[in-house]
Amino acid sequence: MIGGAVHILFLAPDTHVYNHGFLGALKALGAKVSGLGMVGRDKLTPAAARLLDGYRGCDRMLEHEAVTKAARELATPAFDRIETIDEPLVEVAAALRGTFGVPGLPLATARLCRNKVAMKEFLREHEIPCAQSGAVTSAKDASAFAERWGYPVILKPIAGFGSLRTFRCATAVELEAALQQLKPSSQQPVAIEEFIEGHEGFFDSMCDGDGVRHEFAAHYYPGCLEATQHRWISPQIAVTNRIEQGGYEELRGLHRRVVDALGIRNAATHMEWFFGPKGLKFSEIGARPAGEKIWDMYRVANEFDVYREWALAILGRPSQQRPSRRYAAGSIQIRPDRDGRIVGHRGLEAALRRCGEWIYEQSIPAPGTPTKALERGWLVNTWFRLRHPDYDTLRELMDFLGETVKADAR
Repeated sequence: MIGGAVHILFLAPDTHVYNHGFLGALKALGAKVSGLGMVGRDKLTPAAARLLDGYRGCDRMLEHEAVTKAARELATPAFDRIETIDEPLVEVAAALRGTFGVPGLPLATARLCRNKVAMKEFLREHEIPCAQSGAVTSAKDASAFAERWGYPVILKPIAGFGSLRTFRCATAVELEAALQQLKPSSQQPVAIEEFIEGHEGFFDSMCDGDGVRHEFAAHYYPGCLEATQHRWISPQIAVTNRIEQGGYEELRGLHRRVVDALGIRNAATHMEWFFGPKGLKFSEIGARPAGEKIWDMYRVANEFDVYREWALAILGRPSQQRPSRRYAAGSIQIRPDRDGRIVGHRGLEAALRRCGEWIYEQSIPAPGTPTKALERGWLVNTWFRLRHPDYDTLRELMDFLGETVKADAR
């Protein structure tokens, strides 16, 4: 540290406008921020370029030697922190911390957070309720797991992201089809796990040196896997403002047990969970903020600068705000009826008449706009984000939008 200014290396600073909120918070606290990303400096957006004091491009961001070499060119003064919000780079950032002797999430914890099979094995040893799971390298292994624990089973990449390339297999025939897609091998095993029936949600936090500092709970309607399989579904995320009420005590306790078992400190977390006939079950946790601009929903719902509070937490500085819990917030996507180009929307006028005062952000593509693939996430094609003081009313408004607005394509 020179003259009291903290020097932070931020990996992948410009993959999305979302990243800029985190960069801006660090700059607002007086930090020097250097960036390391896939593209050259001339390809940075103007917004990112303004927020970076130094930058290097590296086209091999997943290779430690290449990333280390590029980072050394920026390490004047020495780095005080190395951060990223991009899931594939969590382990890369942790490895760089070890190389440069920088505090923060260690490599062993980062690897557990990226490897779903090892993560669950570790947490079962710490008495965290998880689905049965394992790594398989062949069809024979996968069939043996299914025979032992029963169908349905889930098959997915060990270090996957979200629901991409995730398969629910209810029969041996479906399992074989999924195996043909994922092609497990001794060099590249895949994760298999017991299917947990029930409601699905996520729980996010900011951790300081003592553990959880701020926390937020949200629900999926319907679950992620179901939403990815059916175009007609208008998937919803609902962020509750009732997290401090009694119904969330068990979930909050589970999250803190997971964070403490893994030793996550001075970092963000994103934890998926299920609740159903088998009770509350941990699904997985990432040591980074949720994607899809979800933290913006926390900001709007809680009248709370999430980015500044994240920066304070990772730097080990005292918190300056508390979430107001004044609003619940929601996100709903209206999917086009087919791939192609948007022709228009039906039901918009009625939807905006009822819901307009509660919508704080939206995207309504103009006729002629090419559609985007559903696997691109929640913020593609047509979508709305709302906030409302009452959680139940928020859900009713989103249901109305989903039933009323239709996006036509051809």
